Amino acid sequence: MTNSTVDKDETVDDTEPTAPEDGAEDTVEADAADEADEPPRRFSRFRPKISRRWGAAVVSAAVLAGGVFGFIKYHQVTGQLAQLRQQQADRDAAAQLAKEYALKSLTYSFEDPDAFFRSVEDGVSQQLKDKYVNASDLLKSIMLQAQVTSTGEVLATDPVAQPGGVYQVVVSAHQTTRNLQNPTPKVSIILLQVTVNRVGNAWQVADIGPKAGARPPIEQQLPAPEPPPPAAPAPAPSPAPAKPAPKR
Repeated sequence: MTNSTVDKDETVDDTEPTAPEDGAEDTVEADAADEADEPPRRFSRFRPKISRRWGAAVVSAAVLAGGVFGFIKYHQVTGQLAQLRQQQADRDAAAQLAKEYALKSLTYSFEDPDAFFRSVEDGVSQQLKDKYVNASDLLKSIMLQAQVTSTGEVLATDPVAQPGGVYQVVVSAHQTTRNLQNPTPKVSIILLQVTVNRVGNAWQVADIGPKAGARPPIEQQLPAPEPPPPAAPAPAPSPAPAKPAPKR
C-alpha cells in the first residue's frame, strides 16, 4: 500500500511542466508580430482598388458630362441649320412669287384687257386689288385706243427680308411693248419692287411698283392719250351800225 502511494506521487512529480525554450518564445513573438502587421497590409492592398474605383467614377462622370454637352450642342446646331433652311425656303418662295407676278404685270394686250385685270387681281392683297379696280377704266381705255401689247421677261430677283415676315423683292426685267403709233417692238429694262407678305402658311403679293428711279410697269409704258384738237376760233364780232349823219 505504501509503495503504490509513493509511486503515484513520483508520477505526479515527473509530469511537472518544463519551461519553454528560448527559440520557441521567439517564434511565438514573431507570429504575434506578423498577426499585428497583417491588417495594415490588407488595408494597403485594398487602397489601389479604391483609387481605381474613384478614377473610373471620375472618368465616367466626365464622359457623361461630355455626352450631355455634345447632345445639347447637337440640338443647337440642328436648330440653327433648320432655321437657316427655313429662311432660305422663305426667300426662294417670295422670289418665285414676285417673279410670277411681275410677269403678269408686264403681259397685257388691247385684244383682251379684261384678262390682264383678272390676272393681276387674283390672289393679291385687298389694297392692291383696289388699286387695279380704281384704275381699270382709265388703263383699259388707253389700251384699246392705242392698241397696246406688252410682254415681259424676268432677268433676276433680289429678295430682302423685312421685319414681320415681309420681303421686298426687286425684280429686273425686259419689257417689250408695241402700240399703234410705234408698231415696231420696243424693248425696255425696268426695275420693279414687289412686296410679298406671309399670310398664314402661304405668301401673298401686297404691292407692286417701280423701283426708285425706274419706270412704272403700266402707266408710263402705255402711251398717253392724244390731246384733244384745238377749239375752232370764235367768229369775229359784226361791226356796229354806223350812226346817221346829222341833218343840215
